[in-house]
Amino acid sequence: MRHKYRGLLRIIVVGLISIAQLVLLAVLVILLRQNSIYLYFTLEVIGLIEVLFLANKNQSSAYTIAWVIVILILPVFGIVLYLMWGRTPTHSRKSKRTREIVSKGVKHLSRDKDVREDIEKQFPERKRIVRYLEEQGFPVYENTVCSYYPLGEFKFRQMIHDMKQAKRFIFIEYFIINDGILWSTIYEVLKEKVKEGVEVRVLYDDLGSIITVPNHFIKQLENDGIKVTAFNPVHKYVSRFYLNFRNHQKIVVIDGNIGYTGGANLADEYANLYEKHGHWKDTAIRLEGEAVWSLTVTFLQIWQSENLIEEDYSKYRPTTEIKGDGFYQPFSDSPISNKNVAEIMYRQIISSARKYVYITTPYLVIDDTMINELCLAALTGTDVRIITPKVYDKWYVYMVTCSNYKRLLEAGVRIFEYTPGYMHAKTIISDDDNAIVGSINMDYRSFYLHFENGVWICGSSVIQDIKEDILKTMDQCEEIILEEWNKRPWYKKASELFFRIFAPLL
Repeated sequence: MRHKYRGLLRIIVVGLISIAQLVLLAVLVILLRQNSIYLYFTLEVIGLIEVLFLANKNQSSAYTIAWVIVILILPVFGIVLYLMWGRTPTHSRKSKRTREIVSKGVKHLSRDKDVREDIEKQFPERKRIVRYLEEQGFPVYENTVCSYYPLGEFKFRQMIHDMKQAKRFIFIEYFIINDGILWSTIYEVLKEKVKEGVEVRVLYDDLGSIITVPNHFIKQLENDGIKVTAFNPVHKYVSRFYLNFRNHQKIVVIDGNIGYTGGANLADEYANLYEKHGHWKDTAIRLEGEAVWSLTVTFLQIWQSENLIEEDYSKYRPTTEIKGDGFYQPFSDSPISNKNVAEIMYRQIISSARKYVYITTPYLVIDDTMINELCLAALTGTDVRIITPKVYDKWYVYMVTCSNYKRLLEAGVRIFEYTPGYMHAKTIISDDDNAIVGSINMDYRSFYLHFENGVWICGSSVIQDIKEDILKTMDQCEEIILEEWNKRPWYKKASELFFRIFAPLL
């Protein structure tokens, strides 16, 4: 428990520094108003210029509007807030360095023209998705076997088994690592593997794991021969890059031949080893074959961006050949590119669906463009269903999620809330032939502010497993009915509308 208190202390220190900065800014604003009307007027003009800059920036309109409101309501103060925490870090030195490393890494992902032609011949209606991802640097693969896990405990059981068989290397990347039963079990396996000569690397997000790993975590792992890196350590100056732009990816690669991804972090609640918000519903996939190479490259890109050590990618290529059904396109997304790959992929699947599109997400914090895509799909005859949590982890985010229900329900979208506990799964599937499983929430943070990853799957038998699990999960849900939803108290409606205004900032 001591490390949790130390983590909380770090959060408190960061919070106090942030509050001190804000108080100082507030004092400066008051002084400016009282003593220098000309300087204050100048700053107001700067604020107007910043608003015009925001209005012409290539980003979500809702995200832009939210910051414009802050800047206009809090003159001067709002400008500084935006400069500190609102801008995407595309021009920072760290961002430029990361882009260069990612660009070099992408060169190791070669496209196979024959595979692309094969998938376009079998699934011509998915041609645009295939070509879009390839244009972003993510090739499509075949010769891969995929397994789907409807619960985190099933994934971790198989993953630990695979780790015990490792001969060359094990790469582990999570947003959260919690020092509990699950980590202790995996840690013992990793130590044994190091003794056998297996290379082991662990990458975790510093803010995501700030209260869940011991203070001596890095030193302890390094003493056991495990390479470990904390992504974007929380900085003493509390810059926007360190607080906002986190690594939310979940990737495990074993020997370059087996890869895992999905929604579950490496913590006990994700394997239902203890109840946090009730029964924890999460999903994952296991890839074996050629497509694992893209997961390996994604891991190495992030690792190199933190360690600044040139990587020999060729050492980690797959070594086994395998036959499997379907096609697979692993992809990643980041806030430093402004490409919004994850958001565009979701929009493409929704807009191209003809029979149905089913979505599971812990958060439904989306802009008008995404809402319109969902509504249009439903209004044109597509069966659109979304599963969200009934038991929430952040009440204010749940308010925003609920604020989107009315428009969706009126358009014919069916919404289900998972009642046994917390819905943390991140999946989208349509028309029995394509799906995404990954780390991506349907919210602004995943679409614009986090490093994310997913796997687009097409024509694989595993898609039926995903569909059956979602339908089975709906049986455990409470469906939201429009007539009943409209009867909720006025103060709930008002709260939802208020929080929706600031949704992009949550």
